[in-house]
Amino acid sequence: MAAGERPTSPKPTVTIGELYLAQGHRREAIAIFQRVLSAEPANRRAREALERLGVLPARATIRAREVPDRAE
Repeated sequence: MAAGERPTSPKPTVTIGELYLAQGHRREAIAIFQRVLSAEPANRRAREALERLGVLPARATIRAREVPDRAE
């Protein structure tokens, strides 16, 4: 990018999502967290934020579903 040029699309960040959430803009925050997670699937902060908001199941719940019940 040349000096003085602006990016055409700002990069969503977890911090922006947190700011939206703090201001009561839940829907916008969720959209930001989802965009971050889509671009960076390993982003722990975005995943945890979506888990706290109830958009994603908590990892413990996912792991519990993956372990089959053992019949004795």
